[in-house]
Amino acid sequence: MALTRALVSPIRSVPKNLSQGAAMRFPSSLRHALLVLLALFLLVTPSAIYSCGPFLETAVFAFRDQPDGPAEHFAAGTLGIVRPGFRASYLVVAYRYLVGLKLDAAQQKSAIAVWNRDAVPEHPSEDDSIAAWTRARNQIPDIPAGDNITAFAPVSPDQPYFSYLNCPSDAFQTAAKTLADRSTKFGLKTAALRDWVSGQDAVFANCSGGAQVIPAELTSGDSLQHADRAYQIACANFYSRSFDDAVRGFDGIAKDPTSPWAAISPYLAARALVRKATLTAKDNQVFDPAPMAEAQKRLEEIVRGSGQSAKEATVHEPAQRLLNYVLFRTQPARRTAELEQALLRPDPGPTFKQDLWDYVLLVSHGEQAGDMSDWVKTFSGFAPNQSSGQQATELTQHSLDQWRKSHALPWLIAALQGIDPKSKDLPALLAAARAVAPSSPGYLTAQYHALESMAGSGQQDAARAQLDTLLATMNSETPPLSTTPVGSYNLLNDVRLPLATSLNDFLAHSAERAIGADEGPGAGEQIDNPGHLKKNDKFFPPYSAKVLQKRLPITTLIESAQSDLLPKNLRRDLARSSWTRAVLLNDMSTALKLQPILRELDLPLWKSMEVFRSATDDRGRHFAGILIILQNPGLKPSAREGYPRDATLAEIENYRDNWWCNSMYGGANWSETYDSAADLSANPERDPNFPFPSWLTESQKSAASSEWKHLLTVGTAPNYLASQVLDEAKRDPQNPLVPQALHLAVRATRFGCTNQRTSALSRAAFDYLHAHYPDNEWTAKTKYYY
Repeated sequence: MALTRALVSPIRSVPKNLSQGAAMRFPSSLRHALLVLLALFLLVTPSAIYSCGPFLETAVFAFRDQPDGPAEHFAAGTLGIVRPGFRASYLVVAYRYLVGLKLDAAQQKSAIAVWNRDAVPEHPSEDDSIAAWTRARNQIPDIPAGDNITAFAPVSPDQPYFSYLNCPSDAFQTAAKTLADRSTKFGLKTAALRDWVSGQDAVFANCSGGAQVIPAELTSGDSLQHADRAYQIACANFYSRSFDDAVRGFDGIAKDPTSPWAAISPYLAARALVRKATLTAKDNQVFDPAPMAEAQKRLEEIVRGSGQSAKEATVHEPAQRLLNYVLFRTQPARRTAELEQALLRPDPGPTFKQDLWDYVLLVSHGEQAGDMSDWVKTFSGFAPNQSSGQQATELTQHSLDQWRKSHALPWLIAALQGIDPKSKDLPALLAAARAVAPSSPGYLTAQYHALESMAGSGQQDAARAQLDTLLATMNSETPPLSTTPVGSYNLLNDVRLPLATSLNDFLAHSAERAIGADEGPGAGEQIDNPGHLKKNDKFFPPYSAKVLQKRLPITTLIESAQSDLLPKNLRRDLARSSWTRAVLLNDMSTALKLQPILRELDLPLWKSMEVFRSATDDRGRHFAGILIILQNPGLKPSAREGYPRDATLAEIENYRDNWWCNSMYGGANWSETYDSAADLSANPERDPNFPFPSWLTESQKSAASSEWKHLLTVGTAPNYLASQVLDEAKRDPQNPLVPQALHLAVRATRFGCTNQRTSALSRAAFDYLHAHYPDNEWTAKTKYYY
């Protein structure tokens, strides 16, 4: 039997549901299938996984719930910008560094394990330990082969498919070690050794949770044999869930000073009580309070008395760990305070992983102790949608009060996070932020919030100058250093963007590198940068995209598409969207001006536009433009926010990210593929208060407003395109392009953004095509309407 894990390994210092979940198993056949599936999954690289699609992902430029960059950097103190949405396990580590404490290499590894939700202690494989015990046992002469041993037992007869680790590795390792010792003492061919092995076989027969098997009482033998048998009987009762008998057995052993198991038995009796408390609890209980209270009492006595002798000292560590487990459940407030003290020691010690895990669980369930848990709770309250306006005001005031008392960096950051730029307290906070050394782990966080407040308080020029210096420092290496926190750079750049003083200044900051993705509409998880994208690709973040979509006139958009300040992929996107916008605005002269720009940036698309260039009047050019848009589902009248489409420009994207919706949003259409508004021409702008860039002239603002107002009357793409094609068909039914356009218009109603009007337009285009062009090839291809 093992000292620390032999009897109760499944009950670890985590909540009951987690500790049991970590040890649960499926039937062997299903388990094998799942392991094979897992092995196949692990053989696939992340990039290969992402390259298989579907890609219902939107770009993330700064993570809301985790740090950007490798976890190793954050664990080592390169915090970047700490955000209130970070999980509590990150905030605890951040707090340590913010108050000047560090983690050594082993503790950093433990922190990463917690972030990865890997709280199960490392231990040898049960299968390997069983095999080693079996080999050692079978070397004893004249011993029949033993039965197969299963380490897991069902949680209950009603739950045969859920099991817990009844006999852990240490049990078999200790048995093998004891066998070696008794072989030396008794001899390989003695009855005493055979009796011991027989007793141990009976002990392990209980591991699988079947019918109880108890070793027979010895009628002869020396005191060691009787001590071993008493221990085996107690263990057998433990594994067979006869916990009261096990407690009595271990208590009896503890009173025998000649037993080699006397020192450990009080601990094992407490262990039996803990397992009884957790495995026999009623459905409405997390644990049975009576045996848990008795276990706590016994463990506290062991911990107080440990160390008086060498044997007693050996049980101190496992007894303390088990007591921690019990206190986690019986006295969470006390345990939270103890854990906070442990986590804030200069050296939190080898239990850091378990302590961090337990502390985070307790804090996440509302427990609070000292300054660290107060800060984690307060700072987390500033995360989006976590607090009402009044609550945010109270959190800010609390942060200010704590900062005034302590002048501690965590509270400075919290106060800066919530401060109103008009507050009389802002100057003092800004002065404190300026005093934070660049070498401080909290430097970027303090500067970010300070500069954000400066920009909102009328200090735009000073904020712009400081941002330029800071961003240049962070991006001074080409490529940037591997430790450069890209998401933090993006957050600072987002503060800089509205402070632009000219178009060129805006364009110089308008593109950012994405660091990850939201896993589709409504998903709560964010993932690392998808492997199908190049690390240094740049995209338009939300603010830039919104300015380009609704606050710049088309003349300025064309100027932007020609600027070398943007990467070529974004210039191409702007040229495409500007040309589409010109067609929708019926501005054919501008659409023609874009032809040489498209030739430079997108030669394949330009070549496909010959029908547009060869048209002899604006009406013909407009209809040709409609046809080209129908041929290219990737065309939108708005600059693309975030990642590009996964499909090519001319391909139908199977998840309906095709053309545009009523909102004219430049991102993916997944979340708005159905427009509920019947009267699309009456659709108001969704955020009319979004400001114009300060560097635009009044005439540019007026032109942008007029163009955007017109675009909002266009409505969802399939409806608009089908209506335009039907109008042209009725005006000039001999136009040879009409049949193809009608076919493509029907296709658009299947794969584009729709509403209650779409089906009628789809049928009208279908009927017109079949009625007027019955023998046309495009009619033959159009078998259905939608």
